[in-house]
Amino acid sequence: MSFSMSPKLGYWFATVALSLFVPLVSFASDYTRISTPHFSFYFHARDEKLMRSFVDQAEGLRREVIGALGIDFGERTKVYLAPSLRKFQEIQPAGEVPSWSVAVAYPSLNLIIIKSPRATKRGHIDLRKIFKHEFSHVALGRVFKDREKIPRWLDEGLAMYVSREWNLSRVSAMTRAVLTDSLIPLSELTRCFPQEADRAELAYSESFYLISFLISRYGKERFHRFIKVYTEGKGLKEVLMEVYSMKWEELEEEWRNHLKRRFSRIPIITSTTTLWFLVTIAFMLAYLRRRKARRLKLEELDRENGF
Repeated sequence: MSFSMSPKLGYWFATVALSLFVPLVSFASDYTRISTPHFSFYFHARDEKLMRSFVDQAEGLRREVIGALGIDFGERTKVYLAPSLRKFQEIQPAGEVPSWSVAVAYPSLNLIIIKSPRATKRGHIDLRKIFKHEFSHVALGRVFKDREKIPRWLDEGLAMYVSREWNLSRVSAMTRAVLTDSLIPLSELTRCFPQEADRAELAYSESFYLISFLISRYGKERFHRFIKVYTEGKGLKEVLMEVYSMKWEELEEEWRNHLKRRFSRIPIITSTTTLWFLVTIAFMLAYLRRRKARRLKLEELDRENGF
């Protein structure tokens, strides 16, 4: 999850805003600070054991993200671990975020805010995956700076790719969409994602598969060149033609054909009965996921917020 201010004026305003915002948190008596070459971590004493262990891994995780992106930036990123839901909301520079979110990235502020695992009831929280996902948003936003707004499919797809944030529900979403010919056109995933839960899930899944397709089909070096040329200010269609020698429409057609081949390898899928059985299973998984999400949201709203 990320918030970005891409216009040049917004970029410099955000920098000033951060200089005013940081003292409110970083110098509070109940926060500890640990710095590494590329990060400043702020956390509560009760999370010290967790964070001291995590800080030792942070630079390595950063190298993995930068290695996937292919371009680096020099500024130090600030990372806050909020000890409670209330604190998580209080330190958001853009106002409150959905209570179910566990982390937020602000690329224009070079800032990540993560909810402490102690403050969530969503089960096991993989801090490494969350960190890599959010830092991917930050890194991409920093290298683009005031250039053209980053396509949503690129921003979210790369974050999912570097964090290996994959599960059965997303596989089922893609399977259902491919088998029923209901993929969301890439043009609709450039500015924003759908609000409806199932379509949003599909949007994230498609974004992941597009990034995966570009890297696996054409290689990481060409993807790195794509990012570098794109950050220089050229338009997306111009960059695609320069780097991949393809028009936008040609890329989407080739990507769709790739998905059809990928999700049609199992012979039993040719059976109409099996097809609708798989579609039914996919819908059931989606229903169970939505019900679990609603239950978790209610639990988090009902629990007491410390501090």
